[in-house]
Amino acid sequence: MNEREDAAFRAHLANVDPEFLNQIVNLPIPVLPPSRPPFESLVRIVVGQQLSTAAAQTVFHRLMMAMDGELQPPALQAASDALLRSVGLSGAKTRTIRALADFSGPEGRQLEALCDSPWPGLRGDLLKITGVGPWTVDMFGMFGLGLPDLFSAGDFALKKAMTQFLGIPLHEGPAAFEARALRWSPHRTLASMYLWKLLEKPIGPQPK
Repeated sequence: MNEREDAAFRAHLANVDPEFLNQIVNLPIPVLPPSRPPFESLVRIVVGQQLSTAAAQTVFHRLMMAMDGELQPPALQAASDALLRSVGLSGAKTRTIRALADFSGPEGRQLEALCDSPWPGLRGDLLKITGVGPWTVDMFGMFGLGLPDLFSAGDFALKKAMTQFLGIPLHEGPAAFEARALRWSPHRTLASMYLWKLLEKPIGPQPK
């Protein structure tokens, strides 16, 4: 995110959600993680499902070491279940990563080509992959593709921040959180990053 985008977001909040603006007024601009190939990005997100940030980083590092530092669909397909389990992947995540490799095609080119498609269609295609749910797809849109206007109502940390700082009861259904987030459009990704920052978490997704 750059200063221009941040200024536009803050000006938007001044009109539509001054309560939120007051919470972030003294926070520095969030910084997006470095861009990565789509296949690697999706694998990282799957690894992070249901794990803390530190645990996810450890498992992913072990996976990269096992793959000699390069993630490619054919190599992951050729890896044994025992090898993938040894780095800390569950059976379910192993199956999901293999399904991602099938979907992505050799060297991830099929996935890369699809990433140029409009988001609603791509999102629907990704949700058909075994083990890939709305949270995983939304995180990929935010951090894999850098889309500026996404919000994941299934992210527990986002809901926790909105409860703590914006007063939305945590027991409310997804619709209540989505309705508040709609005020922030077309800047919902940046808004999400600020919410994570309010919780003093590293910028990035926190699985529910």
